[in-house]
Amino acid sequence: MIFFNRHPVAAARADEGAGERPIRSLVKALSWRVTGSIDTMLLSWFFTGDLRIAAAIGLSEVVTKMLLYYLHERAWNRIPLGREVTRHPPATSFLASEAAKP
Repeated sequence: MIFFNRHPVAAARADEGAGERPIRSLVKALSWRVTGSIDTMLLSWFFTGDLRIAAAIGLSEVVTKMLLYYLHERAWNRIPLGREVTRHPPATSFLASEAAKP
């Protein structure tokens, strides 16, 4: 599937960043909560047989779990575990390299 086959150079550039930007984590949190809330409501409806209780349970957990997921994502962006670190030589300015020439 083309979605999963990123160009190697583009993939390397994308992986070089310091992590995800906060907006990406927020959008991921929102999409995950929609999915999770639908699951919670369906399970609650199945166990209680009451659609109003299921909706109340599903809607009340949306905000707390979305906030927890966002905080979890931001915390993991600070943890280097499992990331490949690419080391680049320190950048030198043009003026510094010109001043060093004989």
